Amino acid sequence: MLYVIISLFVIVILLMLNSQRISLYFENLQEHKEIDFKKRTNLDLWKLTKLSPGITWLGGDQFHFSNPEFYFDDAFLYIIDYKTVIKHAIENITEMTRTSYTRNDRRIWKIVIKESDSKIVYKIATNHSLTTSNFGNFLDKVNENKESVINSEWLL
Repeated sequence: MLYVIISLFVIVILLMLNSQRISLYFENLQEHKEIDFKKRTNLDLWKLTKLSPGITWLGGDQFHFSNPEFYFDDAFLYIIDYKTVIKHAIENITEMTRTSYTRNDRRIWKIVIKESDSKIVYKIATNHSLTTSNFGNFLDKVNENKESVINSEWLL
């Protein structure tokens, strides 16, 4: 028992002595993530807000859901599938509906976008949790458009 306590004490001391190095490591990791994102998409990651948790769908779910990542800013919704970036104006979103599906305790929402004479439909697993309210902010942005329909019964 004493051996375990001494080992834990040594580990805590080592972590405290290397806290600056550990902090620099995580900052460097974030910086590389931003650089990679910029190379792939030609967008600035720090200017966008992430909506989806980036879940990869397996099995039969592949017919119901898409797996790109969803981001938004003040004017646009971005659908990013590695190097492919699809950009839609938020004002073109005509419908946001909560579906009866969930995946990994994440609610699936349907987004309907009207562009030209066609409708584009996406399904998204929300990234809403106690620590992130990104999806609620996105619903507020969509709700600013008087022509959009949000299933208000299911709002967060």
